[in-house]
Amino acid sequence: MEISKKDLLKETGISYGQLYRWKREGLIPESWFVKRPSPTGQETYFPKERILKRIRAIQQMKDTYSLEELAKMLTPEVSNRMFTEEDLEEFSEIDIEVAALFMDVMEKDCFSFYEILVMMVISEWNQEYAFSHNTRMALIQSSAHAITHIHSHEWRILLVQIQEDHYVLALQEPVASTNQDVWYWLDERMKILQSVSLQELSSQMKVKYKETFAFTFDEEVVS
Repeated sequence: MEISKKDLLKETGISYGQLYRWKREGLIPESWFVKRPSPTGQETYFPKERILKRIRAIQQMKDTYSLEELAKMLTPEVSNRMFTEEDLEEFSEIDIEVAALFMDVMEKDCFSFYEILVMMVISEWNQEYAFSHNTRMALIQSSAHAITHIHSHEWRILLVQIQEDHYVLALQEPVASTNQDVWYWLDERMKILQSVSLQELSSQMKVKYKETFAFTFDEEVVS
């Protein structure tokens, strides 16, 4: 769903100048500004959910952080650091047992930011649903395989249930400027229990752990 620039300014209370300043500062991706023909010429539209969440985040934090700091925390870039086994203990969102299983399955003890995010997702689900060891291991094995295909934050991780069994589904979300929706069809026996946006989770974690890890971010890497 989209929202026009006129409606966006009205709903958020920001000015035209603020919107485009935040764009210049990198707080709002240029790809979110989508021009479309209108009876009066051209109108600019935005992905509604994303732009509203982004503006709310900027409004909440602009008095605490500089615009440069906000740009680093909010834009979907890839952290240039790896996280060690010791680093994992700093993330309250990661379950120790889940982390240990990821290390066993992936046969390593140093992880990328993407892998950290997926660990957080599985840890949260494990806490909420109290998975058996076999189910937990199966979800981690599937997630570890999915991570090898994730090279950007434009992904959504779903927890699907079929009868008593649970499965992980990873969906790549389209770039906002393409104006495409993610379409998928599920068998009626399948139930979506959880859906997590890695982009939204990434922004939250960058803010929460900025001081702990002194995050620096380079430009997004696409394989």
